[in-house]
Amino acid sequence: MKLQFESYEEGMGGELKCPSCGNHFLHHDKIEIFEREEDAEKGLHIEIEDGISTTDTNLFGNPSERRHGLLIHFWCEGCQAKPVLSVSQHKGSTYVDFK
Repeated sequence: MKLQFESYEEGMGGELKCPSCGNHFLHHDKIEIFEREEDAEKGLHIEIEDGISTTDTNLFGNPSERRHGLLIHFWCEGCQAKPVLSVSQHKGSTYVDFK
């Protein structure tokens, strides 16, 4: 899904819009961090939700096929959609997308 932003404000950035309805009332719900060496089968997976963090070596769900990744789970106040913002690395480039 294409990322959409409200106007950019210096020092704040651009306000992220819901990819389903265009509303800007998105709330963080859960964060997942994936860290691994290039092409490693296992690495570090940290999940933070409701004030609790869990750690394991399972890389299932990592948005990067080869390196580090980050997932930020949202919920939209307007339409109740649950989009997930992904940040991933691939061959020296960083990609940002909504899933």
